[in-house]
Amino acid sequence: LPLNYCSEVKPLQASEKISPLPKFSFDGKEIEFLPGETIMQAAERAGLTEAIPRFCYHPGLPVAGTCRMCTVEIEKTPKLQTACSTPAAQGMVVKSANERVNKSHKGVMEFLLTNHPLDCPVCDQAGECELQDYNYDYGPNDSRFEEDKRVFEKATTRALSDKIMLNMNRCVNCERCVRFEENVTETFDLLMLNRGWKKELTVSDEEKGLSSDYQGCLADICPVGALTFRDFRFQKRVWFLEKKPSLCDGCSKGCNIEVHHEKNIAYR
Repeated sequence: LPLNYCSEVKPLQASEKISPLPKFSFDGKEIEFLPGETIMQAAERAGLTEAIPRFCYHPGLPVAGTCRMCTVEIEKTPKLQTACSTPAAQGMVVKSANERVNKSHKGVMEFLLTNHPLDCPVCDQAGECELQDYNYDYGPNDSRFEEDKRVFEKATTRALSDKIMLNMNRCVNCERCVRFEENVTETFDLLMLNRGWKKELTVSDEEKGLSSDYQGCLADICPVGALTFRDFRFQKRVWFLEKKPSLCDGCSKGCNIEVHHEKNIAYR
């Protein structure tokens, strides 16, 4: 079976086929999995991508398990487990939508929203923001936070390069961007400073900034509006744009791309 994520688990060759494949129960549905796959990976291959919310997990990046948004309940396991890092096992019974799991999702969302600026009306990520979507799905409907929000005054609009802008106040510390720079481009341009309340994303070299040719991917994989394209800022709301497949003309390789346009004007 072809896999659509970066993993040490490779597609089984003809001589390595296992018959029958082991199975586990996911919300009452039997799912086959390959040995070594996590609950998240098996659920994705079964077409259940939307069943498990996530911030730090991305199919093309190594597993981190830091956001705690993908927790599920496993029968006979006392505590909730992260679906992105827990290996699937034969006969395992997994529940992703009961009251206990939903309470966990709601709690994670409440913590993330305590310091988030909630500036959706002026944020370019509005309309395709995972924080917006999960708040609609899991809540909370109101806030109990009465203290002042944490504010990174020097990083509200900080240019990391001529292509990427950072708004650290919107960051949810998923570290997708850091892992992309470490494991995909191997340029190590980004890192996280400090811990806890003062944790902040920054460039490793202030003078050089971002150096990778693939830095546009950072804005694509960011689940919120922390990293955005400078040339697309405040240009167009995404729900007005149509998506059409096309080819990149940067070189002779002809990579597949998407063109987002309105009235024959390409915006990104």
